[in-house]
Amino acid sequence: MKQKIIAIMGLSLFLLSYMAITPIVANIYSSFPSEDLQSIQLVVTLIPLFSVLTMFSCNFLARKISMKNIGNIGLGLIALGGAFTYIFHMHIWQLYISSILLGLGIGLVNVISSTLISYYFEGALRYKIMGYQSVFVSIGGSLFSYFSGALANINWLYSYLCFLFALVFIVINLAFLPNDKLKKEDKSLEKLPVRIYGLGLISILFFISINVFNTSIALFFDELGYNSSLCGYASSLYTLIGLLAGFILNKVVKIFKENTLTFASFLAVIGFFFIATKNIVLIFLGSALLGFSFATRNPAGITFAANMTSLSKSALAIAIFNASGQFGAFLSPYVINFLTNLFDGSLVTCFMVSGVFMFFVFVIHLIFNPIKKEDLK
Repeated sequence: MKQKIIAIMGLSLFLLSYMAITPIVANIYSSFPSEDLQSIQLVVTLIPLFSVLTMFSCNFLARKISMKNIGNIGLGLIALGGAFTYIFHMHIWQLYISSILLGLGIGLVNVISSTLISYYFEGALRYKIMGYQSVFVSIGGSLFSYFSGALANINWLYSYLCFLFALVFIVINLAFLPNDKLKKEDKSLEKLPVRIYGLGLISILFFISINVFNTSIALFFDELGYNSSLCGYASSLYTLIGLLAGFILNKVVKIFKENTLTFASFLAVIGFFFIATKNIVLIFLGSALLGFSFATRNPAGITFAANMTSLSKSALAIAIFNASGQFGAFLSPYVINFLTNLFDGSLVTCFMVSGVFMFFVFVIHLIFNPIKKEDLK
């Protein structure tokens, strides 16, 4: 059992590996002066968009090939995505190809790591392991953010080499994970509860707002006159605070119960307004609040989604939850930039708009919360 946990936590390190790109958005913008801002942001948002494709394929693939092999395919795609841009980077479309590969790989790793937890653990132990996963997701995101920001001071292309670390964990998975496949679906439970789709819809809205941090924080720091290293610290804090969130996830769920996701949305509202102040201390505090919100909402939401249905349908339920969020992340710059441009179009306004939008998500959670007490099992 310990070997399985080690392998699952290893996979979890790569769920936020795309954070390696967050500190270098401004560097990429400078390297392609003929491209507009939205074209540069597409380097980030293509990752969640293409992760959606592989997320929904996991439920089918896990019945045909082992979950171990699915995880390794995902890690291989992540490594390939990093190597591609390091070798080919003369045109912006080459960065898009890299983002597509990263998205496909992260999508597979995302769903299969959570599915492995639902498959091998249940009850209170499942929440505990989900909490551990959140810790390792945060460690991974922090490491990718930190080293990316540091390497970008030499050359932003070196940041893409961080993704080659995935090759190490392919070996670990081969050694530690069994060749288990998902059980055949129970035909008597073909329909998923409508509440899962409601949870997915709210996830789209949540990620439309929260992903502004990934697409705009580097540009915001650049506008304020700070270098990519300082942005890397803020991005690392965003993910590092997930360590705390992961360790206390079980306690947070016990306190807030079915309102856990509502609480997470409220923290994000405060985080965005703190960043919009332009005060460097409050920017870092806001980054921490956004990170805690994300690191609480994601593992708790995955567990709630899995608990809403049978074990045979858990991969599909998790895919709906995760894919909805990733689709929202893709929509983020289009929606938030449109709303921001209705005012002065500045980055300060962008974070203010994101805070207001997240408040809207918070209100929806309060009124139409799809989580019920029976989902806490």
